[in-house]
Amino acid sequence: MATRPGFHNRRPHITLRIRSLLTSLTNEPSEYDKITPKIEYWIEYVLRERLVTVDELVEDVSYAAWDQGGSFTTVGRFLKEFFDAPHRSEQARSFVDKLSKHVLQWFAIAAVEDSCSGGIDTIASGGGSGFIRAASFVGYLIERGLLSHEFVRQHLVKPLIAYRGYHYYRQNAIYQLFLAAGNTLLRGLLEPEDVQDCFERLKYQMSIVGGLEGGDVGKLQVRCATVPVPHWNLTCLARNFARSMPRGWSRGGEIKAMPMRRK
Repeated sequence: MATRPGFHNRRPHITLRIRSLLTSLTNEPSEYDKITPKIEYWIEYVLRERLVTVDELVEDVSYAAWDQGGSFTTVGRFLKEFFDAPHRSEQARSFVDKLSKHVLQWFAIAAVEDSCSGGIDTIASGGGSGFIRAASFVGYLIERGLLSHEFVRQHLVKPLIAYRGYHYYRQNAIYQLFLAAGNTLLRGLLEPEDVQDCFERLKYQMSIVGGLEGGDVGKLQVRCATVPVPHWNLTCLARNFARSMPRGWSRGGEIKAMPMRRK
């Protein structure tokens, strides 16, 4: 019978193992050196033995973006190092490339839903919290250079800000994106009007709801080498970004976004 265990039926077990290891990486960053060799082995193994195609592996593993977990910083680091390894197979590199694009496309689809509530008809697995975690994952993929700028412009901001009105999960998702990838997003990847819109939504979230998941707007700072003021937080930047851009904030300008250190 097709449902009996055997060699042919190992795909769901192995791909679930890879997904679980990726999720563990978000929760246990100190175990990076122990976990990542296991992920490398299983990805190369299932592709080499043709237990799955690249597209099937992407489909099975991409749910890690929505899983309950911690920071995706280590996952972004792993995928970049895995992709860049000189001995890596072309299939494995294709997996990283397609996974990165797949997660962003899913995130864009979730962003246009009326509600990120995780209902039966929504794509945001895990509800709004899953949607916010996926935003963090997308941010680290962008910051690690695993998504082309053209692809990000096509799929990232417009679906997120096209929703009319202000929504708690959307504002938190925007915050996580800038927390993870502000250094890249603010160096000309996004249009000034899009940045302005995002920051206005963050300010609204702070004034109406009173907080953001995992932090607040004040914890983000921006440093720009082309203006005399060394530190501007997002609230200030939201008021000045659009009119400052024509005065010399070129797409290659040195703009950095970073968490504010606690005193």
